[in-house]
Amino acid sequence: MKRLFLSFLAFATVSSLLAQAVQPSLMVFPSRAWCHQNGFEKVVVKANGKEVRVQEYDKAFIDNKDLGPAVRTIGKMMQDRGFQLVDLEAQLASQDLESALDNAGDEDIDVSAYDKLLETAGPDIALHINYYTETQGPRVTLFYDLTAFDAYTNKQVASTGLISYGPVMSAPLQTLIQSALLSSIDAFNAQLMQHFMDMQEKGREISVRINTFSGWEDGLETEVNGRELTEILEEWMTNNCVAGRNHQKAASETSMYYDSARIPLFNENGKAVQAKQWLNGLRKYLKTLNVPSKVKTRGLGQAQLIIGE
Repeated sequence: MKRLFLSFLAFATVSSLLAQAVQPSLMVFPSRAWCHQNGFEKVVVKANGKEVRVQEYDKAFIDNKDLGPAVRTIGKMMQDRGFQLVDLEAQLASQDLESALDNAGDEDIDVSAYDKLLETAGPDIALHINYYTETQGPRVTLFYDLTAFDAYTNKQVASTGLISYGPVMSAPLQTLIQSALLSSIDAFNAQLMQHFMDMQEKGREISVRINTFSGWEDGLETEVNGRELTEILEEWMTNNCVAGRNHQKAASETSMYYDSARIPLFNENGKAVQAKQWLNGLRKYLKTLNVPSKVKTRGLGQAQLIIGE
């Protein structure tokens, strides 16, 4: 009876959010641990000498016969519970990750292939699945964990923890995952719903870095129309964050760093707002004050404004 009530509560919460036009979207990835353990990871040395670990998602789907069915099984179960699904395999087919990787790590803000996937697809949550099986005679035990990360902050927002299922008579992996996940999906979804309700009330969390170009002599102390640039920037952040919610972690004469800024979930057209789009509002405002600037990003939730370029 308790399990039935939890299932109803999770379904009701999802339905309530959808009714209010909040449609959380998910993208299912094999975890970094899974890619490493199964040989679908490589180390690339960038032109600047930096080593980047790259998960070879495309190769994993082609070479591992179990991965596709496992990812699709989890995606289907989440869709059945009211979530939107962004298909990783389809995204891989439409995006040249090698090109994305070639451009990663050579600028002030690194952009990995994983970040590029999230930026292009725009899910709210990235689900990471890790699993393996142990076989003894005709019986199989599945070990798995499912972890949810906010795609904008990379903060963990839900997890099943490591769970074992079995031993059972041999069965397709997707059948094992579906059966096993049924025992933990209610509690997992409850954690996700808490995160979405927090975003709905307080706004989506991003981080913002503001710097002045080396040729901008007075830095953020420059006066614009009789006011210091610092004051103008702080006022804009307060006026444009949801309920003024932001936290400035560090500041100097040439830089400001907000490790948390809460922005609207959607724009006036009902589309999800990314950090770059939101910070472009500040760039356009500064342009009206004849202050040149440009915006750089890393993925969905980190943006940098450079003043003086």
